[in-house]
Amino acid sequence: MVVLREGFENEFALLMEKLPPWVRREVEGYGASLEEIAMDLGYRLAYTVDGETLYSEREVRKEDLDFVLHRVGGFKENNRAGLEGTLHRISRILTGLDEMAGITIRVGKFIQGVAEPLRPYLVETGGSLLVVGPPRTGKTTLLRDIVRILAEVYGSRVVAVDTSNEIGGDGTIPHPGIRPARRMQVPDPPSRNQGRIIYQAIANHSPEVVVVDEIGYNEDVQECLTASRRGVRVVATAHGERLLDVLENPALHPVLGDPDLRTKERRSRPAFSAALQVVGKGKFLLYPNLGQALDDLLQGREPEGVPIGL
Repeated sequence: MVVLREGFENEFALLMEKLPPWVRREVEGYGASLEEIAMDLGYRLAYTVDGETLYSEREVRKEDLDFVLHRVGGFKENNRAGLEGTLHRISRILTGLDEMAGITIRVGKFIQGVAEPLRPYLVETGGSLLVVGPPRTGKTTLLRDIVRILAEVYGSRVVAVDTSNEIGGDGTIPHPGIRPARRMQVPDPPSRNQGRIIYQAIANHSPEVVVVDEIGYNEDVQECLTASRRGVRVVATAHGERLLDVLENPALHPVLGDPDLRTKERRSRPAFSAALQVVGKGKFLLYPNLGQALDDLLQGREPEGVPIGL
């Protein structure tokens, strides 16, 4: 059963404390239906509830932005701030003179149970898993719940390499929902640092499983390949509407067995034993044998996936 993890009300209250009183009165009643708040200087407050954008009658003033800045205690170099132990994200917009012109607040929610249909594969079958899907289809929500399930089995031997702090939140202390898994944050820019953090996770912390959100840079792809060859399970996400998009992305070829699109052959075995295509929220296609699925695609055949939730 898919449910909002216990404790959200307390996490939501922590976020509401960071807002100017009039903003809080405007949005607080929506609770878990509230998705995002946009505070832009000189514009009406905008907020998203269940996918619909609503507007206040009152415009955002400089003192409103300063109120949030004071309450969160400042922003990091990437212009983000987080609340400890939550998934909420507070990001600011700066002018060319480094003056704050806007704030975006995303309400973070830990949805528990979305990965339960995958439990037999994650726990019993094992192997590395590549999760493929386009933006806004719930890949990260799924990945977070995968970490929860793996941590039940492997405990602190699960290390989440948190590329954009989507898995455990922007705070120093990660969200309790992924505990006892460990979390390593990736400094900006990810393209330069993610591979290094994956290497450190493997070399320094002896994980059974490494979980990575959004691979696709040269160094991180190579480190995922190295991990799999050293017997470390890897669960990673990659952007793509379907598996064919991943195959046609040259940056990912090292973990796909170095496929040659001209000769239609692979030079080696993939780093991932299986792939999961995210069709929509709670809807998946599982390819238990990624190598076979890639060979089918190379030969112009549509691989047969196992439907889950479809």
